[in-house]
Amino acid sequence: MKIQINTEANGRINLLGEHLDYNGGSVLPLQINRSIKVLLEDNNNTNEIIINSRQYKEQIIITSDFRKQDGWPDFIIGSCSIIATKYNIKISKIIFNIDSNLPIGIGLSSSAAITVSTLRALIKKYKINVTDSELVELALQVERDFVKVGGGLMDQFASIYGKLNSILFLNTLNKKYELIPLLPDYEFVIIDSGESRILSNSNFNQKKNLCEVVAKKLNVNYLCEIKELNKEIKKQLTNDELKIAKHVILENLRVEKGKLYLLHTDYDSFGRLMTESHLSLKNNYEVSTMNLDKLVELANTFGALGSKLTGAGFGGAIVTLIKKDLVHDLKKYIIKHYSNAKFL
Repeated sequence: MKIQINTEANGRINLLGEHLDYNGGSVLPLQINRSIKVLLEDNNNTNEIIINSRQYKEQIIITSDFRKQDGWPDFIIGSCSIIATKYNIKISKIIFNIDSNLPIGIGLSSSAAITVSTLRALIKKYKINVTDSELVELALQVERDFVKVGGGLMDQFASIYGKLNSILFLNTLNKKYELIPLLPDYEFVIIDSGESRILSNSNFNQKKNLCEVVAKKLNVNYLCEIKELNKEIKKQLTNDELKIAKHVILENLRVEKGKLYLLHTDYDSFGRLMTESHLSLKNNYEVSTMNLDKLVELANTFGALGSKLTGAGFGGAIVTLIKKDLVHDLKKYIIKHYSNAKFL
């Protein structure tokens, strides 16, 4: 009898707190109704591990040496490698069938979704006891240690602990979190710029390294431990370091304010924080693009409460907060002025 295991993990948008999860800050992601599914079944013909992608119409065959391929399969290969090593399991003779309606490379956490879904399948297959917090750590290990993208734990945490229609407030330092319900007459609309990016090919890791340099200069473990940019701090930093620090420290304060606005259902003020966040990502952290800036400007000109890039930047998508009854007209307006836009 052929055993089949089905697992799934959702993507996310991030509403505030960009680039804070590796700086010890707080974040406000929202899980979205787009996911990556894994169907795991036995390979009765060979000892090999086979990966089939419905979207890419591609088949990849790997062996138990789990060599990195520098592409999307690395999240699956890395999941196998880490499970095999950590739990002393020989992984072979299985087939991964991957199906997704979550776009890759636009900042919606497809990498965390495919990793979490794959890990869930392996955990079920080999009957391993893993808590949700341990699953977050395993998924983070895949991304950091195998794929070598040095992010924080927001994406993995949001994929595992997040809920649709509830915004997740997460303090990444102590992992305390709460879910804040989203009012039904408001919507966060995702607009894809059509400009994709792959973090491992960007200067993401350089940005992270610069944050670590600044934290060391200021004698703290994480930049978000600093609550204000006073004159003394400014004197110690170069111009590039100051811009990085300015985004991180002020963005963390925006998240704290944003949480209060959400709890008091003050969506107008929350929207303004989103736009402030985008301007900081553009001018201080320097991870935006002309296309993302244009979409933010268009959405806000139309009448959105606020807009920002979502994810690490370098291309991808924006998220905009708007009243639900205006969504249809917003989409028409955006397409009229930016014909490559896609809506999720």
